[in-house]
Amino acid sequence: MKSFNKVMLIGNLTADPESRSTQTGVSVAYFTLAVNRKKRPGQDEVADFHRVVAWGTFADLVTRLLKKGMSIFMVGNLQSHSFEGKNGKQYVTEIVLQDLNILTWKGKESRVQDPEVEEVDLSGEEISATMAA
Repeated sequence: MKSFNKVMLIGNLTADPESRSTQTGVSVAYFTLAVNRKKRPGQDEVADFHRVVAWGTFADLVTRLLKKGMSIFMVGNLQSHSFEGKNGKQYVTEIVLQDLNILTWKGKESRVQDPEVEEVDLSGEEISATMAA
């Protein structure tokens, strides 16, 4: 039987991405995306918070370009894993980032001055991003 694992979300970053490297030197970045939804018709919106992870060169790009409050459209896949924590076995479900469109740039606080991403290719292992000067 075939399966399908794809997540598409539009939301806002709750904080700047956190970045680190694995023991083998691979970059990894984490951020939380807040996505609004209505519980029922006529009710106020509530926010769901999703943990997102980016790997490799994509993690470096996310860390450099994304900032708290920015609105993005993202595509990824769900991934679950477990680890031994202080209170025993812990389970984590996160979204592995595969594609990203930045919908709003932050003003003067932005890490990049007046950026325009002309091309970001995520189809291969390497990511090429061209920034207009």
